[in-house]
Amino acid sequence: MPAIDWPNLAMWTAISISAGLIIYHGVASYYYVKYYILRKEDAENWKCQPKRFLPKRLHRRSILLSTFNMIVGGLITGPLLYGIAHGMQTPIYFSVSDYGWTYTILSTIGLFIILDGIAFYVHWGLHLPFFYKRFHRSHHSYVATTPFVTAAIHPAAFIALQVATYIPLFIIPFHAVSIGLVLFYILVFNIIDHSGVSLKSHIPWQAASNYHDDHHALFHVNFGQHLMIFDRLHGTLRREGRSYGVNTYGGKGIADKHESELPPFFSYE
Repeated sequence: MPAIDWPNLAMWTAISISAGLIIYHGVASYYYVKYYILRKEDAENWKCQPKRFLPKRLHRRSILLSTFNMIVGGLITGPLLYGIAHGMQTPIYFSVSDYGWTYTILSTIGLFIILDGIAFYVHWGLHLPFFYKRFHRSHHSYVATTPFVTAAIHPAAFIALQVATYIPLFIIPFHAVSIGLVLFYILVFNIIDHSGVSLKSHIPWQAASNYHDDHHALFHVNFGQHLMIFDRLHGTLRREGRSYGVNTYGGKGIADKHESELPPFFSYE
């Protein structure tokens, strides 16, 4: 086993941590300033839950916890990048000519769908009563989210999701640029989806931000990340005429005659 080049390992780790923090704080700050500061008095016209704002204590906690988790993520990703740069065997490739443009494009789409599926099943697992009460309930203390809530989850849950995300990279060949672009997209849109701002995307496969906001408002429903296909497949997409709540597990809700008491039903398309 070759000796570890500690300065080089530190460099890759610092790059990973810095990239995550810059993206997280940059995108989150943009949406927070644009809406929560400059348009706070106009919340009825842009906020998913206009009557609810995150208390300052939870807002500060979300920033600190998300920042901590982004650093943890960099500590995981940095050594991985270092290993790849120093010849660690993985299916990751760097030249399109290795597999051709058709495979590269289709595998990039496939990677996005695979990671969306992994996020769904890990998230669904975190909503099982045992794991929810021990690892995920704290994330749902942010009922009305802000962009800074994105990574404010239990560190163990964050690590589990990140490790699960990287598993396909050791099994299926993906272009290095494809991996970077997909991971960048996932992080940016996770921030947007946690923004608490009612936004619809021009990207046809990307659900509106209300899709994930309803997950926080209603707790055990809408487990998907960006696509809604896995929620549709398992019947866990929010439905009209159903009641959801902190003690209603499973994602399918219960029949409710008092639907008017729930947050407004939005189209996620």
